[in-house]
Amino acid sequence: MVLLALAGSPAAADPAPISSDGDASYSTWSIDGKTVRVRIEVPLAAARKLDAPNAPPPGLARVASAVSAAVSVTTPAGVCEAIDQGEGVGQIYTLALTPGLDRYEIVFACPQADRLTLKNSLLLDHDPSHVDYAWIKLGGAKPILQTFTKDKPTIVLAPSASLHDASAASFALPAALRLATDLAGLGVLLGSVILSRRWLDLAWLGGSLTAGYLLSIVVALPGLVAIDQALAITLEGLLVMCLGLGGLMASSPGAGQRWRRATAAIVALVVIGLVGAALMKSPTAGLATAGIATFALPSIWSGLNAPALRPLVFAPAALFAFLEGQAQATDLGRLHPPAAQLVPILAGGDIGALLAAMTISGAAMALIWLAGRRLRALRNFAFETSGAALIGLGLFWFVSRLHS
Repeated sequence: MVLLALAGSPAAADPAPISSDGDASYSTWSIDGKTVRVRIEVPLAAARKLDAPNAPPPGLARVASAVSAAVSVTTPAGVCEAIDQGEGVGQIYTLALTPGLDRYEIVFACPQADRLTLKNSLLLDHDPSHVDYAWIKLGGAKPILQTFTKDKPTIVLAPSASLHDASAASFALPAALRLATDLAGLGVLLGSVILSRRWLDLAWLGGSLTAGYLLSIVVALPGLVAIDQALAITLEGLLVMCLGLGGLMASSPGAGQRWRRATAAIVALVVIGLVGAALMKSPTAGLATAGIATFALPSIWSGLNAPALRPLVFAPAALFAFLEGQAQATDLGRLHPPAAQLVPILAGGDIGALLAAMTISGAAMALIWLAGRRLRALRNFAFETSGAALIGLGLFWFVSRLHS
């Protein structure tokens, strides 16, 4: 149900949805002798970072100026000049508009055909975590998938520097940093740790995250679904709320039946209200909200009340990992790389995110264990407070992102 709600057109038929967090842009570099044709695609969410946070969205001319200043090609014989493409186009051509995406083209004429240095520093000064996925086509050779980042804003095409696809390891650190700075992701991890009671639970959490990341790769390869990233980011808030509710319930195991029934009634009313609010946004958002709640809440309740079903407590973490893994697959999907190039990159990013998640969760679990040995009452109070905070934050993130 959740996948159907999030699914768009198959990736093979239509371009992948635009990443809504502004962490990525896309470029295609076609090199034919002394001519280099560059196409740049900038999501609107990324373009917003060119100006102050509360400034109006930049217009096409503003983004075009930034692209022109950031993109260049040089050789030992001199700078490659951007040529005037004629018909009033000028040196930078604004291509046909695509919803959520600004697209531009520049053609460079170089003084020589080899030892080119490609540069793309667009948005790297505004957002150090930004990455540009670059598809480099050298004549009739197999296209190469590379990235421009804050640490590597240039790519050298020299005889002594054989160019290969970007390694899986190069995607691990950015993915780890992305997870470590994602408040919703940290909320999911904190909620999962609150629901943990034994060190063995960390193994269940790691297995759930791994299953989610693996599923994201399996789904991405044949283009089974194209995840709506804006909706996925919104639903992460709902997952945080569900985990916070589970943590609050787990911290009060001695509560009576009346308290539990009252809590269930309140939760049902809140979920109905959230589904209604999502339906006002779109039928897809309403269906996805109902699917997340149906998936997360029963699994948490079952895991808390049936020891044999304990692993189900971490099912929401698996869904979060799936959504996070799909974010990178969606970013890369616009370039349509073949599976042989896509799998190592997705695997590298997922491994980096998984290692970061387990490091954060392990550190949190160690702190809880140390506190529990000396201040058990304080630990229970911290659990209850954290669970209540996650409920509030999750609701806030869901509603604010739903209507942003």
